[in-house]
Amino acid sequence: MMISILIPCFNASAFLEQTLESVIENMVPQDEVVVVDDHSEDGSEQQAKQILEAAGVQHTVTRNPAKGACAARNHALALAKGSLIQWLDADDILGIDKISKQRQHLRDATNTLVVSPFQSFEGDPKGGLLEDHRDWSCSSKTPAGWLASGKMTIPACWLGHRSVFEAAGPWDTSLRVNQDGEYFARALAAADRLHFEPDAHVWYRRGVAGSVSSFTPAKADSLFRSIASIQKTALSLEDSPRMRQMVANKYQHAIYTAYPHCPQGQQRAERQLERLPTPDIHNPNANSALSKAFTRVFGWKALTRARMLRHRLTA
Repeated sequence: MMISILIPCFNASAFLEQTLESVIENMVPQDEVVVVDDHSEDGSEQQAKQILEAAGVQHTVTRNPAKGACAARNHALALAKGSLIQWLDADDILGIDKISKQRQHLRDATNTLVVSPFQSFEGDPKGGLLEDHRDWSCSSKTPAGWLASGKMTIPACWLGHRSVFEAAGPWDTSLRVNQDGEYFARALAAADRLHFEPDAHVWYRRGVAGSVSSFTPAKADSLFRSIASIQKTALSLEDSPRMRQMVANKYQHAIYTAYPHCPQGQQRAERQLERLPTPDIHNPNANSALSKAFTRVFGWKALTRARMLRHRLTA
């Protein structure tokens, strides 16, 4: 079965060669690459064309008729010819044999998704691996079980039948954050089967976009809306204690992450939590012993304000 590898690209010239090399190493002759450039200003579009033409693989490189990564992904899917779809951001890297290890689960299946782990890195994946204690085990290998587990993955971790992604509907172009979490919740709800392939890996390039200093009111509103969409999707798939616990944890995580932006969104989230199980997660902003002690004395909101003040003073 032909695989279409779909890559939205914006000003990714510093990373694109390494990303496309990993793609080319994973391809077989019938596969294709579709790169949709989102109005880059650093020559990414031309660079992608040169690399893929030199490699002699089937490819399409085109300009996004709209703007934004979600719009670029929607356009890439519309152009894709494959019956299997691999999503990939332009700065992430596919592990060796990632696609072949996942493809084996889809040969005799229909309406199925395969997911695998990712490893975070900074700079170069060979020397910049970040310590990660993420638990990838999942006792239930069904779409509902994976969604209920609350495990966060990135687009590149997935491979699936085109029918699943078409049934899920388009990426939500109104969202500024958590677009992938919202989208793949819908994809899981549209799938009949899920396979977890532990031996296929993806390398995820970490940056500073998720830091508290970069959060804005618009992103906060988007985050709360994405969780509301996930709640609707998840509970329509399975209205169970485990699914409600996952939704409660996502709302609580959003409250920790978005504070003090978008108080209306926080209030809506708190009202939802009144009808959900008590969250059982810790504040993701309190990782060190010092920050945990500070939170115990002054509260988690004071910790966030202190971090924001420190950033302003040191910027």
